[in-house]
Amino acid sequence: MPARKVLLLVGLTYCLHGAPTALAEARSFTVHFAGCSEFVGWGPAPLAAAQPLVPRGYVIAGAADGQAAIVVRATSCEAVGVDQSPAQPTELSQIGINLVPPDGTGDINNYTVIYVTNNRALAERFQMNGLPAVFDPRLTYEYTPDSSGLSGELYMSTAGEELPPYFLFGSEEEPLPNSQQRFLANWWFTGRYGRIKQSTLFPVIGFGTATVSLYTSKISLLGNLIGGNMDGSFSFLSVRGVYPAATMTASVTRLGS
Repeated sequence: MPARKVLLLVGLTYCLHGAPTALAEARSFTVHFAGCSEFVGWGPAPLAAAQPLVPRGYVIAGAADGQAAIVVRATSCEAVGVDQSPAQPTELSQIGINLVPPDGTGDINNYTVIYVTNNRALAERFQMNGLPAVFDPRLTYEYTPDSSGLSGELYMSTAGEELPPYFLFGSEEEPLPNSQQRFLANWWFTGRYGRIKQSTLFPVIGFGTATVSLYTSKISLLGNLIGGNMDGSFSFLSVRGVYPAATMTASVTRLGS
């Protein structure tokens, strides 16, 4: 057989059999966070509104009892680097449904409903992996300490064109010195390339109490999930988190593998 045809056949075989594996491996990436603070709210949500947002293969925590829970997170970091790219100041927000741990790991596991960030490289990397992350350069995260330095006011808003705007507003307490702990958070999503797992390890994170509410349009996907314009019922957990560094590893498992 002519050498040209042999090379063409080898190339075709690679495309049909080897390329998907290589691409799946290439889709895994790491994100490094430094100098961060965050708000996390965790509270009840109607199971009837949450269930359609979570595909087969995941189990909503509390579903056996007819319940579900929404998890709302907003984060601001002095520096965030994706793999070897230059680090940059970054804000992001995640909203999800609390899950039974799909692989038995993590201190908390959530299915991703919304992911938005003002870090273009981060948004595009998720998009390449099949998670429809929204790039919003106007995303705002403001924490204003009071005169004591022990508490402050949080305002966070996003107005990306690809999702209805929402914002957070309320008061937060700075973490107590003895509140620092190790924490592992897993966020999941099933996209066109398979199951995406974001696993973020916080070697040291301190928590303080927070009284923060979420606001959005009542006719949006998020409004339907919280049952109106506002949700201030983060009765399971409502905290301000402060951490010097964290590492998130994103991996993709192909469907059927």
